[in-house]
Amino acid sequence: MASSDRRKKGTGTVTYDDKNPNRKSKWRAHIKLNGKAITRFFPTEREAKAFLRDIVANDGKAKEFAKSGVKYGAYADIFLEEKKKQNLKPKSYDTLVCNVERTKPFLGDVRLSDIDSDMVQSMINALAADGYSQSILEKSKIVVGSVLKKAAANHLIDAVPVFDVTIPRAKKQDQDRHAKDNWLRAPELAAYEAECVRTYTPQKYTKYAGQTLMVHPSAYRLLFLVHTGLRLGEALALTWEDYDDYSKTLMIDKNMVYASEGKLFQDSAKTEAGERLIVLNKQAVEDLTKLREIYDAQTALIEQRKTDELREAERQYSATALKQEKQRIKEVYAAILREHKYICGATTFPYASSDHSSTSQTHHKICKAIALKHHVTVHGLRHTYVTHYYLHHKNDADFDLATFSKSIGHSSIRTTMEIYAHLDMVENRHIKRDFADLKDF
Repeated sequence: MASSDRRKKGTGTVTYDDKNPNRKSKWRAHIKLNGKAITRFFPTEREAKAFLRDIVANDGKAKEFAKSGVKYGAYADIFLEEKKKQNLKPKSYDTLVCNVERTKPFLGDVRLSDIDSDMVQSMINALAADGYSQSILEKSKIVVGSVLKKAAANHLIDAVPVFDVTIPRAKKQDQDRHAKDNWLRAPELAAYEAECVRTYTPQKYTKYAGQTLMVHPSAYRLLFLVHTGLRLGEALALTWEDYDDYSKTLMIDKNMVYASEGKLFQDSAKTEAGERLIVLNKQAVEDLTKLREIYDAQTALIEQRKTDELREAERQYSATALKQEKQRIKEVYAAILREHKYICGATTFPYASSDHSSTSQTHHKICKAIALKHHVTVHGLRHTYVTHYYLHHKNDADFDLATFSKSIGHSSIRTTMEIYAHLDMVENRHIKRDFADLKDF
C-alpha cells in the first residue's frame, strides 16, 4: 500500500511505496522544477523531506541569483571551479582555462541572459582578426555554450541559446604573413638587445641609491634565447651541468612544462629531434658569463642567509632545542641549493628555475620600451635567431642546411626549408641587377 503526505504546492511529494519488495529505500521524494522532474529514494521519511527542503531552497537562491543579473565572467570562474572538481587531466583542464579566459574580454561584463548569437559572432570576428586559427575560433564558441549550458542546469537562465555563428575561414596568406612577421628585424634586434642591458641609478634616500641596476633583471635570459634559438621550455630546464665550458657546447635534452601540481621537468626535449648538442656562438657564451655571475652572487646570498639564520638560532635556543633548530635550517637550505641549479634561474629568493610568465612579462615590457610596431612573441625570439643566422651564414663554405636544421631541433629538414625558404625570395628584392647580370631563357 502506498501513502503520501500533504505538502505545499510546488514543494514536491513524499510517498511511501511498498509495492516493490526488493527496494530497500521505500520513501520516494519527487519534485518538478523548471519543467524537469527529479525523483530520489530514501530509507526514511525524514531524509526524503530534508532533500526536498534543500532542493527547493537552492532553487530559490538560484532564481534570486538569476534576478540579480549574474555576469558571464563571474559565472565562468564558478564553471571552472566545478570542472576542476571533476578530476580532469591537468592538460585538459589547462586547455579549458585558456579557452574560457580567451572569451572573457568580450563577454565578461555581459549578463548570462543577454548573450546571443550577435555577441558571440562579434567575439569570433575579433579573434579571427587577431589571427587565431579556425580550431581556436570553434573552441571559443563551444566553451561559451558549455558555460551557458551549466548556467541553465543551475536555473540561472531559462534555456541555452542556439548560436547562429559563422566561423571565418582563415586565409593561408594571412597565416603565413602572421608567422613571417613574428621576428625582430636588424634595427629592432639592436634596439631589443640594448634595452635588455639598459641600466639606471636610483635617486638618493632609496635602498639602492648610487648603485647601478638593470632595468630588466631577467633580461639576460631573453638575450640567451635570442642568441641560441632555444625554445623557452628548453632554456628554463637547463642546468649548469648541461654546459661544457671546454667545448663551449650545450646539451639540450629536457623541457619544462606546466601541470596542475606546478612546474614539471621532462627528461626529454619537445621532440626526439629536440635532443641535441649545440655549439654556442660568441654572444651566447657572453650571455652565459653574465648568467653565471648572477648565479654565483645568488649562491653567496643563500649561504649568507643560512649563516645568519644559524647565528640567530644560537641566540634564541639552547641544548636540544638548538640542535633541532640548526638541523631544520640546514635541511631547508640544502633543499634550496638542490633547486638552485638552473642557468635561467629566477631573480628572487630562493632562486630556483624561472617560469614562462615572468619571462613573457619582461619580454613584453622590452618590446613596449622600444616601441615595437608589430607583435613578436617569446617564441618569436627563436624565429629571430634562425632567420638572422640563416641570412648571415647560408653562403659560408661550412654551412650545411641539414646540420643547421638539426642544431635548432627541427624534426625534419623539410620543416626548416618550408619555414625559411621565403627569406631567399624576399632577399632577392634587395639585390641590384643590371641587364648583363640576367640569364638567357
